[in-house]
Amino acid sequence: MESGVQGGPPIDGFEPLLDSREAAPYVRLHYKTLEAKARLGLIPAMKEGKAWLFRLSLLDEYIDRQLKSNVTNHAALTPNRKDQEP
Repeated sequence: MESGVQGGPPIDGFEPLLDSREAAPYVRLHYKTLEAKARLGLIPAMKEGKAWLFRLSLLDEYIDRQLKSNVTNHAALTPNRKDQEP
């Protein structure tokens, strides 16, 4: 691909858009699963015609939110060893 098109480096500060097949490996999902999550509004994306388009920076933010929520949920569900009876 040429520089500056989908998946290429930014042109003048514009972040290129990735299609679902290009974006899927970054979030370790099958591209159809990624599209389904985008359709439900769970992952930030836009639809242009039949194609779903993603910004890598927004996918990175999505992953950060998922990691933080998983850490928080795990900590809330894990009993504190001091609280356990011997």
